[in-house]
Amino acid sequence: MNRPKVTLYCLSHNYGRYLSEAVESVLAQTFKNWELILIDDASEDETARIGEQFHQQDPQRIRFFRQANRGGIRPCANLALEESRGEYIMRLDADDFLDESALLVLSTYLDQHPDVALVYPNYFYVDPAGKVVGVENRKRIGREAKLLDLPPHGACTLVRKRILKNVGGYSETATAQDGYELWSKILHRYPVANISTPLFYYRQHPDALSSNESQMLTSRQQIARELVDRTRGKVKPRIVGIIPARNNHKTLPNIVLTPFAGKPLLDYTLEAARESGIMDALLVSTEDVRVAEYCQRLPDLLVRERLPSLSQPTTRVSEVLHDALMHLETECGIFPDVLVMLSVHSPLRRHEFIRQALDTLLLHPVDSILSVYEDYDLHFSHGENGLLPLNPGMHRQLRFEREALYVDNGAILAVWRDVVTSENHLGRKIGHIVMPRDRSFQIKTPFDAWLVERILLEQAREPQSA
Repeated sequence: MNRPKVTLYCLSHNYGRYLSEAVESVLAQTFKNWELILIDDASEDETARIGEQFHQQDPQRIRFFRQANRGGIRPCANLALEESRGEYIMRLDADDFLDESALLVLSTYLDQHPDVALVYPNYFYVDPAGKVVGVENRKRIGREAKLLDLPPHGACTLVRKRILKNVGGYSETATAQDGYELWSKILHRYPVANISTPLFYYRQHPDALSSNESQMLTSRQQIARELVDRTRGKVKPRIVGIIPARNNHKTLPNIVLTPFAGKPLLDYTLEAARESGIMDALLVSTEDVRVAEYCQRLPDLLVRERLPSLSQPTTRVSEVLHDALMHLETECGIFPDVLVMLSVHSPLRRHEFIRQALDTLLLHPVDSILSVYEDYDLHFSHGENGLLPLNPGMHRQLRFEREALYVDNGAILAVWRDVVTSENHLGRKIGHIVMPRDRSFQIKTPFDAWLVERILLEQAREPQSA
């Protein structure tokens, strides 16, 4: 058998109802120099029967593997990588399918651009029945997107196999987001490219793995941590946590020390900062002597009693952060490389998100990282003829990249020290991490305080009832 140019692999766990359409789209390709690896990941439906039928139909080009125990996407991807004979490799999800020209267009691009490690196309959204409901037009690299912190879709990205093997394939620690890992490993080592033509059909249905936000965000945290650990040497950046603790809110008197579910609000942020394990020092900046005295009784905690003029409703974050930085360097003799600012009003933020913010800052060429949540609600602005939707795709429950709306939840800011001035604390290149919306609540009103305490009380009861 001659070596195929392209290896496609398609794994199915109980997606037999879609699998035939995915495979038929490979058989229909105008480009014929391919092989297909089908993997049944311990399915309980008709996947095995369908996979074996296609193998029998074209045994030279279609191979079939059956996993007795479910391994998930990453072990299956590594199996395909080991078994692959092709020069290029692509994952095709069992519930998606290809345009007939996909392999021709993508493989020709890599042939003509030997320095490019991977190339990915735009794609169509289809409903469970396969009807087109929208098209995703990705931002063009180098033109519309210069900060490449948004990875392509994990499926239907064509990669040079030697490069994927050179970066070690896929970690099997995480359970999802193999595309995010691939992007993070390759992005700063090799050129990447995209094609503006839609070349595959991405099915939207309730069982889709990409609809599980919690699993997706957890996997991204694990991937970022592993990649940073792999690249770190002896010398590490000095990281200082800054907790602004303004306590003179008119509608929330003494909010910093107010008990929530049995302990002062401030303690939730202090605990998350310490549990993150990344802080070389931790400083609380406050105008209130009561907060300062409380903090001075706690071990390994620095306190900055700032001027009342830096605790007004009009005071900018950059002024407070710069004041804390000057105190660290001139009064404490601590010269940080990275500042991590944590809002005292965000007690639902977990320590894993703090680590992820730092890891993301270290992985990407950015000045700062903000924590955000993605807003899926339909939003409008006022136009000439009334209200105009900012994200019209949400009429059809589609989240288009160009329409994505992110809300700064105020929970975490990680920034390189050299960026911070009294006028600017973000720099020019601003990256982000996504937190779940239910972890992004910020206490700004008495109602917020009531709601957050209810959530904290419920969380405190969960371990006892488990």
